[in-house]
Amino acid sequence: MSTPWLWIVFPLILAIILWVLRQYRQLTLGLSVGFCIILALAATALPLGGTLRLGNWSFELNPILTILGRQLRLTSSDRPLLILIYGASAWWFLGAMRHHTSPFFIPHALASVALLIAAFAVEPFIYTAPLLALAVLVAIPALSPPHQTPSPAILRFLTLQILAVPLILIGGWLLSQYENIPQQTESVLPAILLVATGFALWLTIFPFHTWAVMLPQDNPPYEAGFFLVLITTSGFLVFLDFLNSTPWIRNLMVFTTSLQLVGIIMILYAGLGALSTANLNRLLGYSLMLDSGFALIAIALGSAQRVTYFLELLPGRVLGTFLLTQSLDSFRNLAKAPSMFSLEPLKPMSWASLGFLTGYFSLGGLPLLASFPVRQEILFNLAQQSLPAVMGVLLGNVLFLINGIRLISYTLESTPETTPFANGFRTVSPLTLISIVGILALGLFPASLLSPALQVAQSFINLAR
Repeated sequence: MSTPWLWIVFPLILAIILWVLRQYRQLTLGLSVGFCIILALAATALPLGGTLRLGNWSFELNPILTILGRQLRLTSSDRPLLILIYGASAWWFLGAMRHHTSPFFIPHALASVALLIAAFAVEPFIYTAPLLALAVLVAIPALSPPHQTPSPAILRFLTLQILAVPLILIGGWLLSQYENIPQQTESVLPAILLVATGFALWLTIFPFHTWAVMLPQDNPPYEAGFFLVLITTSGFLVFLDFLNSTPWIRNLMVFTTSLQLVGIIMILYAGLGALSTANLNRLLGYSLMLDSGFALIAIALGSAQRVTYFLELLPGRVLGTFLLTQSLDSFRNLAKAPSMFSLEPLKPMSWASLGFLTGYFSLGGLPLLASFPVRQEILFNLAQQSLPAVMGVLLGNVLFLINGIRLISYTLESTPETTPFANGFRTVSPLTLISIVGILALGLFPASLLSPALQVAQSFINLAR
């Protein structure tokens, strides 16, 4: 038995089975939640790449699976990522029990998870691009079921993601030719430009970000939020893996400076975009843009902790996005759809409104919430390199938080015919309450993220130098 069999192949097999059983909603939900919980617990307890002993029986978990001469590798350093990915998937599938999701959502989401893990695990790197493209194609029926006309956001999403594949393949091949002569910057720049454009398409980096803002607006927000956070987070992990395999690239001033500049632009754009919109669904896209901007700045830092900072952002990113999508879908299910393109669903204050505001401010980096401690470290390190860069980041972040104050003031406006929390705890989702507590816990006890982040950082040892 090998670890890729357990965390990649078996989920793909189950996804096919669930696709056949997709009309039996409760059965598919129960199987998917149980299976993801088992995989998350297995990643916690099993010795990845070691020997498991059960009495007189012993089983070796080989970290490598070879397919047609290509390797899938999952080692003990990948343990926290497997726990996070399958734990988050179980959380999202469990939340789907309260929402009217498409019957295609569960099987296609599980298949996409397995394919994206395969994209991160595959060696050599050149085979990552086709696996990511396949994961995107598998996600489309869950976002736009058959017999429905795909929205413009779906078409743009699919087009940009598929366009990234040839850019990554050609650029990666060219870089392999220059690997032994990186000092010839003029020769390397075209290859770097191709790869950088491909990753920009994958990661919804400015100016290729529009589909991320449109997707939750034109499609069910619960499904859209899941694939948004899954695909962009997996893309960032693949990007780190690429930089780790070509460490000389980060020594090129033009590369790190460009990465930092794009991150600042994304934060400024997210702040301005959030402040200028009255569409709650679009705020989901802007929130992830803001977080992605900080992720780019963390990766571009000259500090050896750059990988650790990025990895510490991930739990807050997942929980914040979950709260936003959970709340947006609750607004839709509570017959507030006619006013979904305004701030009206926030009134009166409800548990869905509280969940939305908590997720928004967490992704906005408000003190005491999940994203604040690590962003504080990122800003401190950035200030040592460039004061104007810090001012730009703070401006975008402050604009984003000012919009949050606008949301709170609108939510608390009194109306004679409604009462805040009128239904008490009857309409609250336990997942919403637990997620809010989790965001507060991560903000108050940030040291709990350090050990898992350091463990995963071992997979990117070249970037930690």
